[in-house]
Amino acid sequence: MSVNLDIPWKRYGLIAELAHRLRDVSPQFGKTALQKMVYLLQEVFEIDCGYDFQLYSYGPFDSQLLQDLDLVEHVGAVTINPVLSMTGGYEILPGEKADILREKAIDFLGNEKVSAAVDKLVREFGHFWAKDLELRSTIVYVVKDLKRNKEKVTKEKLKKVIKNVKPRFSSTEIEKAINELLEKGFIKAD
Repeated sequence: MSVNLDIPWKRYGLIAELAHRLRDVSPQFGKTALQKMVYLLQEVFEIDCGYDFQLYSYGPFDSQLLQDLDLVEHVGAVTINPVLSMTGGYEILPGEKADILREKAIDFLGNEKVSAAVDKLVREFGHFWAKDLELRSTIVYVVKDLKRNKEKVTKEKLKKVIKNVKPRFSSTEIEKAINELLEKGFIKAD
């Protein structure tokens, strides 16, 4: 009798990989930043990470990713520390068993397309704070949602929708982020 455990090593390994890669890049790689980075990897760089994101208060979110993070922490592949400064939140760092989990996901992480996408993700988005990732990932989400609903995506419409969804961001911050994503080809608008 064979047993198929169907363990999602690629999801677990990706979390350990991002903790490893962002350790010296991200100003604070925490739970919110993890959600946004995985969302951007999946939607902008078209890497199937196995998550189904929905739009919540702080942008795209998947509860399965949070559960996976808890498991990855439990097995010692990451450590999650509370940040006791003004920023608050958490910091995710590689744990003692990070390399073991990354190795178990080598078929996924070692894939040329995946590896190149993670490199570009870290290079393009790794230096952002969670707040900046929240705005950019929400913009990507709204563009995809408008297209899914067969609505025309214009820069003006996008600015209006984002301002409505994310009123805590200034119009200047929103426009700057939209322009940046457009210039880099991460989103398209008419």
